[in-house]
Amino acid sequence: MSELQIEDGLIEQDRPWASSLYWEAFRSKLRPAFGGEDVGKAVVRTSLRPDRILVARVNGSVVGVCGYTADGVSAVDLSWTSLRSHLSRRGATRAIAMLAILARSSSHEALVLDGICVAGNHRGLGIGTSLLDAAGSRAREFGFRAMRLTVVDTNPRAEALYRRLGFVAVGGGSLGVLSVVYGFDRYTTMERTFER
Repeated sequence: MSELQIEDGLIEQDRPWASSLYWEAFRSKLRPAFGGEDVGKAVVRTSLRPDRILVARVNGSVVGVCGYTADGVSAVDLSWTSLRSHLSRRGATRAIAMLAILARSSSHEALVLDGICVAGNHRGLGIGTSLLDAAGSRAREFGFRAMRLTVVDTNPRAEALYRRLGFVAVGGGSLGVLSVVYGFDRYTTMERTFER
C-alpha cells in the first residue's frame, strides 16, 4: 500500500466517492427508509456533513471514511429538510420513522462514531485502525473520555477489529421481527475508554 493519509473533513469534490462508500457499507440498513437505491444514494450524498467526517486517502484517493456525531449533528445529517429535498412529505415521514429505529443517542462522555467504512479492495490493510486512531485523537481533543460505536451481528470482522483495539460491549439489543427489514438482528454498542 502506498502512503496512507488521514484527514479531518471532506472536500466537496470527494463527496460522490465518500457517499458511495458509505452507501455501500450501510445500504442494507438504509435502503428500507428510502424505498430505492437511487433515492437512498442521493439522500446520503447531499446529507453528508464534511465537518463530521475523517477521510482516509491512498495516493490522493478516498479509500475510507469515519463519521462522528458532534453537538447533536451526525456525519449523515438526515434532517427533515434533507429528506424533503428528495422525497415527498409522505416519503420523508416514512423515512424518519424507519431511520428512528437505527438512531444512536449522543453522549456527553463519549464521541459517538457514525459509520466507519473502507473500500473493499483496501480492507485488511490497517485503514480502519488508522481511522479509529484518528477518531480517538479527535475525541480527546473534544474532551471526551471515550469513543462509542454500534456494530451489527452481520459484521463479525468489524466487531473483532473493535475488540482488538480495546472496545468493550456496553449494551446492545435485537430488532426482533424487524430484522428481515434491516438485514441484521442483533447489535452491540461498544465503547473504548481513554486513559487519563
